[in-house]
Amino acid sequence: MSIQTTTLPILRQENTLMIIQSAPEVYDRNSLSSQKCKEAGEALLARIELAGMNDSLDQECAAYIEKTKKTLKVMNERRSSFTKLFDQIRSEFTSMENAIDPSKVTSVPFLVQQSRNAYAAKKRAEEEAKRQEELRRQQREAALIKYRQEVEDDIRRQFDQLVNRDINFITSLNQGLTIENYTVTVMKIKAVSDTLPIDWAQSIASYAPNPYGFPASEIKEIVNRIFPNLRHQYKAEIGEYKDTVLDNLPSKYRELEKMAKADAEEKARLKAELEAKEAADLQRIEEERKKKEAEAQAAKEMQKQASEMSSLFDVAKIAAPASYQPKTSVKLRVSPINPQGVLDILGMWWSKEGQYLPVDELIKMFKKQISFVEKLANDKDSKELISSANVRYEEEVKAK
Repeated sequence: MSIQTTTLPILRQENTLMIIQSAPEVYDRNSLSSQKCKEAGEALLARIELAGMNDSLDQECAAYIEKTKKTLKVMNERRSSFTKLFDQIRSEFTSMENAIDPSKVTSVPFLVQQSRNAYAAKKRAEEEAKRQEELRRQQREAALIKYRQEVEDDIRRQFDQLVNRDINFITSLNQGLTIENYTVTVMKIKAVSDTLPIDWAQSIASYAPNPYGFPASEIKEIVNRIFPNLRHQYKAEIGEYKDTVLDNLPSKYRELEKMAKADAEEKARLKAELEAKEAADLQRIEEERKKKEAEAQAAKEMQKQASEMSSLFDVAKIAAPASYQPKTSVKLRVSPINPQGVLDILGMWWSKEGQYLPVDELIKMFKKQISFVEKLANDKDSKELISSANVRYEEEVKAK
């Protein structure tokens, strides 16, 4: 593809040479006109300083100003072709540069950059959508894991209540043992089953909060998973305590016989020894239960920490893009959606910076707004003024 260039008429060699050759003469004539105009004005200023302004001198000054305007117009006409040449040259060079300047909205590189920006935004949006979807999936998975753990903890609490109830029942039978009801008590204790009731597992319910509305089948699944362990634990705890009590019943019966034959003092001593022995047995069994619970809790904590560590790796995996991502610079741009939004922006700027700036700098920044207020103040039909101790109006008098 060939590149064609065109030359502006003013940039043609013959035109350029003619204009440049006339430049010294134009410069000299304009310089002389400027000098004479200045000298005439300085003479008027000297007379004003010497004698002060009067009607006659004011008329001379008015004529001088009018003549100055005409001189300025002639000077401008003389140099226009000369300065126009340089304006055209500058314009042509800047036009060439602007055509490939990525910051200019009409340039081809700008359009290329816009395409890149749009593609980068699309890729970023797609990646963010994937990240959010994966994050939601992980949050739901984490919620499910937490829910399952809370359900399991709730079921185990109810299991502990069941174990305590049955142990208390055996304890009450043991504590109520007498010589007269010995046979019946032995039969009742032996009748206590050390098998976890199946109907208990089937009717169990959990009151753990369920934020995601996971199906009730989750509870059933958890019960089925932990039921073998609970059944083994129930058999171990109830069976052990039941056997301990049954093993001690014959010796307790003999102690009761001794107590029945003893005097009051000996009876009180034997009773205290018996109660102390039974309390020690209960304490031993309770301590063993607490030890097992602590070991189970420590195992759950280790499992929880491992799960949290796995979640950290999952989060890091979310943050890393899976495919090519163009290098981007992401900045927030303020875009007011209504006039009130502009006022909000000005309010933040004023509170953070504006109120600390010098007045002259603020006047430059708000020149357009100040001009509007001045227009209202000079409206002949409906003048409006600001009534404030922070604003004053000054008259500007100009001679015509």
